[in-house]
Amino acid sequence: MKRIYRTYNDTEVATIVVNIKCPYCGEEWQEEPPECGETVVLTCGDDLDEGCGKQFEMHFDAS
Repeated sequence: MKRIYRTYNDTEVATIVVNIKCPYCGEEWQEEPPECGETVVLTCGDDLDEGCGKQFEMHFDAS
């Protein structure tokens, strides 16, 4: 069987995500970031089986 080798230099970023932590219950998940300087409303547990269901704002700034 033939083998190929890859290193860190062979990788590239396919998707950027932002780590989210609910300020009410502490549930953590990842989302694709909004545009820089934009504020979005998130719902904890919206796409998850867990979470408190409360809404909160997230402001994204890539500085």
